[in-house]
Amino acid sequence: MKIILDVMGGDNPASEFVKGAVLAHDRFIAENCDAEIILCGNERVIREALQRLRRSADMFAIVHAEDYVTMEDDPMSIVQIHKDSSMSRALKYVSDGKADACVSAGNTGALFTGATLIERRIRGVRRAALAMVLPYECPVLALDCGANVSVTVEYLVQFAYLGSVYMEKVMGVEKPRIGLLNNGAEAHKGTALYVETNKMLREASDLNFIGNVEAKDVQFNKCDVLVTDGFTGNIMLKSCEGISKFIMDKINNELFGGIGGKLSSLIRRSEVAKILKTFDVTEYGGAPFLGLAKPVIKAHGNSDANAVMNAVMQAVKYVDTGVIEYIGACADRFPKIVVNDKEK
Repeated sequence: MKIILDVMGGDNPASEFVKGAVLAHDRFIAENCDAEIILCGNERVIREALQRLRRSADMFAIVHAEDYVTMEDDPMSIVQIHKDSSMSRALKYVSDGKADACVSAGNTGALFTGATLIERRIRGVRRAALAMVLPYECPVLALDCGANVSVTVEYLVQFAYLGSVYMEKVMGVEKPRIGLLNNGAEAHKGTALYVETNKMLREASDLNFIGNVEAKDVQFNKCDVLVTDGFTGNIMLKSCEGISKFIMDKINNELFGGIGGKLSSLIRRSEVAKILKTFDVTEYGGAPFLGLAKPVIKAHGNSDANAVMNAVMQAVKYVDTGVIEYIGACADRFPKIVVNDKEK
Protein backbone atom coordinates (compact mmCIF):
# COMPACT_ATOMS: atom_id res chain seq x y z
CA MET A 1 0.00 0.00 0.00
CA LYS A 2 1.22 3.49 -0.86
CA ILE A 3 0.07 6.72 0.82
CA ILE A 4 1.01 10.01 -0.84
CA LEU A 5 1.39 12.96 1.53
CA ASP A 6 1.09 16.56 0.33
CA VAL A 7 3.67 18.36 2.48
CA MET A 8 2.85 21.86 1.19
CA GLY A 9 0.00 24.26 1.79
CA GLY A 10 -0.66 23.65 5.48
CA ASP A 11 -0.24 26.27 8.20
CA ASN A 12 2.97 24.64 9.43
CA PRO A 13 6.17 24.39 7.35
CA ALA A 14 6.83 21.38 5.13
CA SER A 15 9.45 20.15 7.61
CA GLU A 16 6.67 19.41 10.14
CA PHE A 17 4.93 17.18 7.61
CA VAL A 18 8.19 15.41 6.81
CA LYS A 19 8.64 14.81 10.53
CA GLY A 20 5.13 13.37 10.67
CA ALA A 21 5.95 11.08 7.75
CA VAL A 22 9.04 9.86 9.60
CA LEU A 23 6.93 9.10 12.69
CA ALA A 24 4.44 7.18 10.54
CA HIS A 25 7.26 5.28 8.84
CA ASP A 26 8.67 4.25 12.22
CA ARG A 27 5.22 3.16 13.32
CA PHE A 28 4.82 1.06 10.17
CA ILE A 29 8.00 -0.79 11.15
CA ALA A 30 6.92 -1.20 14.78
CA GLU A 31 3.51 -2.55 13.79
CA ASN A 32 4.81 -4.61 10.86
CA CYS A 33 2.58 -2.62 8.51
CA ASP A 34 3.22 -3.18 4.81
CA ALA A 35 2.81 0.43 3.69
CA GLU A 36 4.95 3.11 2.08
CA ILE A 37 4.78 6.90 2.14
CA ILE A 38 5.37 9.10 -0.90
CA LEU A 39 6.15 12.75 -0.19
CA CYS A 40 4.83 15.35 -2.62
CA GLY A 41 6.31 18.84 -2.53
CA ASN A 42 9.53 20.79 -3.06
CA GLU A 43 12.25 18.11 -3.23
CA ARG A 44 15.00 20.37 -1.91
CA VAL A 45 12.93 21.35 1.15
CA ILE A 46 12.02 17.72 1.80
CA ARG A 47 15.62 16.50 1.59
CA GLU A 48 16.83 19.31 3.86
CA ALA A 49 14.16 18.39 6.44
CA LEU A 50 15.22 14.74 6.35
CA GLN A 51 18.84 15.77 6.80
CA ARG A 52 17.96 17.82 9.90
CA LEU A 53 16.13 14.77 11.27
CA ARG A 54 19.26 12.69 10.55
CA ARG A 55 17.36 10.40 8.23
CA SER A 56 18.42 9.13 4.83
CA ALA A 57 17.57 11.40 1.91
CA ASP A 58 16.33 8.28 0.11
CA MET A 59 13.99 7.26 2.93
CA PHE A 60 10.90 8.20 0.90
CA ALA A 61 9.98 8.40 -2.74
CA ILE A 62 9.52 12.07 -3.63
CA VAL A 63 7.21 13.66 -6.20
CA HIS A 64 8.63 17.11 -6.88
CA ALA A 65 6.26 20.09 -6.99
CA GLU A 66 7.39 23.66 -6.39
CA ASP A 67 3.91 25.13 -6.65
CA TYR A 68 1.28 24.76 -3.95
CA VAL A 69 -2.26 25.89 -3.16
CA THR A 70 -2.46 28.53 -0.42
CA MET A 71 -5.24 28.81 2.14
CA GLU A 72 -6.40 32.03 0.41
CA ASP A 73 -6.70 30.52 -3.08
CA ASP A 74 -10.06 29.98 -4.73
CA PRO A 75 -11.13 26.30 -4.69
CA MET A 76 -11.18 26.12 -8.50
CA SER A 77 -7.55 27.27 -8.66
CA ILE A 78 -6.42 23.66 -8.19
CA VAL A 79 -7.58 22.82 -11.71
CA GLN A 80 -6.87 26.24 -13.21
CA ILE A 81 -3.92 28.20 -11.78
CA HIS A 82 -2.33 25.46 -9.66
CA LYS A 83 -2.64 22.42 -11.94
CA ASP A 84 0.96 21.43 -11.10
CA SER A 85 0.73 22.07 -7.36
CA SER A 86 1.68 19.48 -4.75
CA MET A 87 -2.00 18.94 -3.94
CA SER A 88 -2.99 18.41 -7.55
CA ARG A 89 -0.12 16.05 -8.25
CA ALA A 90 -0.85 14.04 -5.12
CA LEU A 91 -4.49 13.61 -6.18
CA LYS A 92 -3.45 12.62 -9.71
CA TYR A 93 -1.07 10.01 -8.29
CA VAL A 94 -4.03 8.35 -6.60
CA SER A 95 -6.26 8.76 -9.64
CA ASP A 96 -3.59 7.15 -11.85
CA GLY A 97 -3.21 4.21 -9.47
CA LYS A 98 0.34 5.12 -8.41
CA ALA A 99 -0.83 5.55 -4.79
CA ASP A 100 -3.73 4.13 -2.81
CA ALA A 101 -4.67 7.22 -0.78
CA CYS A 102 -3.88 10.93 -0.51
CA VAL A 103 -3.35 12.95 2.69
CA SER A 104 -3.28 16.76 2.65
CA ALA A 105 -3.62 19.57 5.19
CA GLY A 106 -4.09 22.22 2.54
CA ASN A 107 -7.01 24.42 1.48
CA THR A 108 -10.19 22.42 2.22
CA GLY A 109 -12.21 23.89 -0.66
CA ALA A 110 -9.44 23.26 -3.18
CA LEU A 111 -8.87 19.72 -1.92
CA PHE A 112 -12.59 18.94 -2.10
CA THR A 113 -12.91 20.46 -5.58
CA GLY A 114 -9.77 18.73 -6.85
CA ALA A 115 -10.73 15.40 -5.33
CA THR A 116 -14.24 15.58 -6.80
CA LEU A 117 -12.99 16.45 -10.28
CA ILE A 118 -9.89 14.23 -10.31
CA GLU A 119 -10.89 11.23 -8.19
CA ARG A 120 -14.63 11.46 -8.95
CA ARG A 121 -17.47 10.30 -6.72
CA ILE A 122 -18.72 6.78 -6.14
CA ARG A 123 -21.48 5.96 -8.60
CA GLY A 124 -24.81 6.82 -6.98
CA VAL A 125 -23.38 9.37 -4.52
CA ARG A 126 -24.60 12.90 -5.23
CA ARG A 127 -22.11 14.76 -2.99
CA ALA A 128 -19.07 13.69 -1.03
CA ALA A 129 -18.87 14.95 2.58
CA LEU A 130 -16.04 15.88 4.92
CA ALA A 131 -16.42 13.54 7.90
CA MET A 132 -14.64 14.33 11.17
CA VAL A 133 -14.41 12.13 14.26
CA LEU A 134 -15.10 14.25 17.33
CA PRO A 135 -12.75 12.99 20.06
CA TYR A 136 -15.20 12.39 22.88
CA GLU A 137 -15.19 9.39 25.24
CA CYS A 138 -17.61 7.79 22.77
CA PRO A 139 -16.39 9.16 19.39
CA VAL A 140 -18.94 10.83 17.12
CA LEU A 141 -18.56 11.09 13.35
CA ALA A 142 -19.83 14.49 12.18
CA LEU A 143 -20.56 15.17 8.51
CA ASP A 144 -20.51 17.44 6.66
CA CYS A 145 -17.80 19.51 8.37
CA GLY A 146 -17.06 22.02 5.65
CA ALA A 147 -17.24 20.64 2.13
CA ASN A 148 -20.86 21.51 1.27
CA VAL A 149 -22.12 24.86 2.53
CA SER A 150 -25.42 24.48 0.65
CA VAL A 151 -27.20 21.13 0.79
CA THR A 152 -30.46 19.44 -0.17
CA VAL A 153 -32.55 16.85 1.64
CA GLU A 154 -31.05 14.17 -0.58
CA TYR A 155 -27.49 15.18 0.31
CA LEU A 156 -28.24 15.06 4.04
CA VAL A 157 -29.91 11.65 3.78
CA GLN A 158 -26.95 10.30 1.82
CA PHE A 159 -24.57 11.73 4.43
CA ALA A 160 -26.42 9.60 6.99
CA TYR A 161 -25.81 6.48 4.92
CA LEU A 162 -22.15 7.35 4.32
CA GLY A 163 -21.55 8.02 8.02
CA SER A 164 -23.32 4.84 9.06
CA VAL A 165 -21.14 2.71 6.77
CA TYR A 166 -17.94 4.44 7.98
CA MET A 167 -18.69 3.99 11.67
CA GLU A 168 -19.63 0.37 11.15
CA LYS A 169 -16.68 -0.64 8.94
CA VAL A 170 -13.89 1.60 10.23
CA MET A 171 -14.81 2.26 13.87
CA GLY A 172 -16.51 -1.08 14.53
CA VAL A 173 -19.81 0.37 15.77
CA GLU A 174 -22.75 -2.00 15.32
CA LYS A 175 -25.91 -0.32 14.00
CA PRO A 176 -24.60 3.26 14.39
CA ARG A 177 -27.11 5.72 15.83
CA ILE A 178 -27.80 8.57 13.41
CA GLY A 179 -28.59 12.01 14.80
CA LEU A 180 -29.59 15.16 12.90
CA LEU A 181 -28.00 18.31 14.31
CA ASN A 182 -30.76 20.80 15.07
CA ASN A 183 -31.84 23.59 17.40
CA GLY A 184 -34.31 21.35 19.19
CA ALA A 185 -35.00 17.66 19.77
CA GLU A 186 -38.58 17.82 18.47
CA ALA A 187 -39.17 16.65 14.87
CA HIS A 188 -40.83 19.93 13.86
CA LYS A 189 -37.84 22.10 14.90
CA GLY A 190 -35.46 23.77 12.47
CA THR A 191 -35.74 25.07 8.93
CA ALA A 192 -37.97 23.47 6.29
CA LEU A 193 -34.88 21.66 4.99
CA TYR A 194 -34.23 20.00 8.34
CA VAL A 195 -37.89 19.20 9.03
CA GLU A 196 -38.11 17.39 5.69
CA THR A 197 -34.78 15.65 6.27
CA ASN A 198 -35.98 14.45 9.67
CA LYS A 199 -39.05 12.97 7.99
CA MET A 200 -37.01 11.21 5.29
CA LEU A 201 -34.56 9.75 7.81
CA ARG A 202 -37.42 8.40 9.90
CA GLU A 203 -38.72 6.63 6.81
CA ALA A 204 -35.32 5.05 6.06
CA SER A 205 -35.85 1.66 7.73
CA ASP A 206 -32.26 0.53 7.14
CA LEU A 207 -30.84 3.43 9.16
CA ASN A 208 -30.80 3.59 12.95
CA PHE A 209 -32.11 7.18 13.10
CA ILE A 210 -32.69 8.45 16.64
CA GLY A 211 -33.98 11.93 15.76
CA ASN A 212 -32.74 15.49 16.21
CA VAL A 213 -29.75 16.13 18.46
CA GLU A 214 -28.90 19.52 19.97
CA ALA A 215 -25.28 20.69 19.96
CA LYS A 216 -25.12 20.66 23.77
CA ASP A 217 -25.84 16.91 23.80
CA VAL A 218 -23.41 15.72 21.11
CA GLN A 219 -20.59 14.97 23.56
CA PHE A 220 -22.82 12.89 25.86
CA ASN A 221 -23.11 9.72 23.75
CA LYS A 222 -26.42 10.66 22.13
CA CYS A 223 -25.45 9.40 18.69
CA ASP A 224 -22.60 7.81 16.71
CA VAL A 225 -23.13 9.79 13.49
CA LEU A 226 -24.13 13.46 13.44
CA VAL A 227 -25.57 14.74 10.15
CA THR A 228 -25.53 18.42 9.20
CA ASP A 229 -24.62 20.82 6.39
CA GLY A 230 -21.03 21.93 5.87
CA PHE A 231 -21.57 25.49 7.09
CA THR A 232 -23.15 24.47 10.41
CA GLY A 233 -20.83 21.51 10.84
CA ASN A 234 -17.68 23.56 10.35
CA ILE A 235 -18.79 26.18 12.87
CA MET A 236 -19.65 23.46 15.39
CA LEU A 237 -16.31 21.71 14.81
CA LYS A 238 -14.26 24.87 15.30
CA SER A 239 -16.31 25.81 18.37
CA CYS A 240 -15.55 22.39 19.86
CA GLU A 241 -11.85 22.81 19.11
CA GLY A 242 -11.77 26.27 20.71
CA ILE A 243 -13.63 25.14 23.83
CA SER A 244 -11.40 22.06 24.12
CA LYS A 245 -8.25 24.18 23.92
CA PHE A 246 -9.67 26.57 26.51
CA ILE A 247 -10.39 23.68 28.90
CA MET A 248 -6.94 22.15 28.33
CA ASP A 249 -5.21 25.46 29.02
CA LYS A 250 -7.29 26.07 32.16
CA ILE A 251 -6.55 22.61 33.56
CA ASN A 252 -2.83 22.99 32.88
CA ASN A 253 -2.69 26.46 34.42
CA GLU A 254 -4.77 25.62 37.50
CA LEU A 255 -3.18 22.27 38.33
CA PHE A 256 0.40 22.70 37.17
CA GLY A 257 1.02 26.45 37.49
CA GLY A 258 3.07 27.85 40.35
CA ILE A 259 5.18 26.03 42.97
CA GLY A 260 2.30 24.16 44.57
CA GLY A 261 1.02 23.06 41.22
CA LYS A 262 4.41 21.75 40.16
CA LEU A 263 4.69 19.67 43.34
CA SER A 264 1.22 18.20 43.00
CA SER A 265 1.74 17.51 39.30
CA LEU A 266 3.93 14.52 40.18
CA ILE A 267 0.79 12.79 41.43
CA ARG A 268 -1.88 14.11 39.15
CA ARG A 269 -0.24 14.62 35.75
CA SER A 270 -0.78 11.06 34.44
CA GLU A 271 -4.47 11.13 35.38
CA VAL A 272 -5.00 14.56 33.84
CA ALA A 273 -3.14 13.48 30.70
CA LYS A 274 -5.80 10.83 30.08
CA ILE A 275 -8.51 13.48 30.27
CA LEU A 276 -6.67 15.92 28.03
CA LYS A 277 -6.11 13.21 25.42
CA THR A 278 -9.87 12.87 24.91
CA PHE A 279 -9.93 16.53 23.79
CA ASP A 280 -6.91 16.23 21.49
CA VAL A 281 -8.02 16.41 17.84
CA THR A 282 -4.53 15.37 16.68
CA GLU A 283 -5.21 11.85 17.96
CA TYR A 284 -7.57 11.30 15.01
CA GLY A 285 -5.33 13.07 12.51
CA GLY A 286 -7.67 13.89 9.68
CA ALA A 287 -11.08 13.64 8.09
CA PRO A 288 -11.98 11.51 5.05
CA PHE A 289 -14.05 12.81 2.18
CA LEU A 290 -16.74 10.13 2.25
CA GLY A 291 -18.32 9.36 -1.10
CA LEU A 292 -15.23 9.74 -3.30
CA ALA A 293 -14.12 6.86 -5.52
CA LYS A 294 -10.57 7.01 -4.06
CA PRO A 295 -9.43 7.65 -0.45
CA VAL A 296 -8.62 11.31 0.33
CA ILE A 297 -7.89 12.36 3.92
CA LYS A 298 -8.04 16.04 4.92
CA ALA A 299 -5.68 16.75 7.81
CA HIS A 300 -6.21 19.83 9.97
CA GLY A 301 -4.63 22.97 8.52
CA ASN A 302 -2.36 23.47 11.54
CA SER A 303 -1.46 19.78 11.89
CA ASP A 304 1.73 19.07 13.80
CA ALA A 305 3.88 15.98 13.26
CA ASN A 306 1.71 13.86 15.56
CA ALA A 307 -1.45 14.81 13.67
CA VAL A 308 0.24 14.10 10.33
CA MET A 309 1.31 10.67 11.56
CA ASN A 310 -2.24 9.87 12.69
CA ALA A 311 -3.70 11.12 9.41
CA VAL A 312 -1.40 8.77 7.50
CA MET A 313 -2.35 5.89 9.80
CA GLN A 314 -6.01 6.73 9.27
CA ALA A 315 -5.49 6.60 5.51
CA VAL A 316 -3.98 3.14 5.83
CA LYS A 317 -6.93 1.95 7.89
CA TYR A 318 -9.38 3.55 5.47
CA VAL A 319 -7.87 1.63 2.55
CA ASP A 320 -7.64 -1.63 4.51
CA THR A 321 -11.29 -1.66 5.56
CA GLY A 322 -12.59 -1.40 2.00
CA VAL A 323 -15.18 1.23 2.92
CA ILE A 324 -15.27 2.71 -0.57
CA GLU A 325 -15.98 -0.65 -2.17
CA TYR A 326 -18.70 -1.33 0.39
CA ILE A 327 -20.35 2.06 -0.20
CA GLY A 328 -20.26 1.42 -3.95
CA ALA A 329 -21.89 -1.98 -3.49
CA CYS A 330 -24.79 -0.58 -1.44
CA ALA A 331 -25.19 2.83 -3.13
CA ASP A 332 -28.38 1.63 -4.81
CA ARG A 333 -29.97 1.72 -1.32
CA PHE A 334 -29.59 5.50 -1.24
CA PRO A 335 -33.11 6.87 -1.70
CA LYS A 336 -34.02 9.33 -4.41
CA ILE A 337 -35.79 12.31 -2.89
CA VAL A 338 -39.01 13.38 -4.60
CA VAL A 339 -39.89 17.09 -4.39
CA ASN A 340 -43.05 18.42 -6.08
CA ASP A 341 -43.53 15.06 -7.85
CA LYS A 342 -40.09 15.35 -9.48
CA GLU A 343 -37.17 13.11 -8.59
CA LYS A 344 -34.05 15.05 -7.73
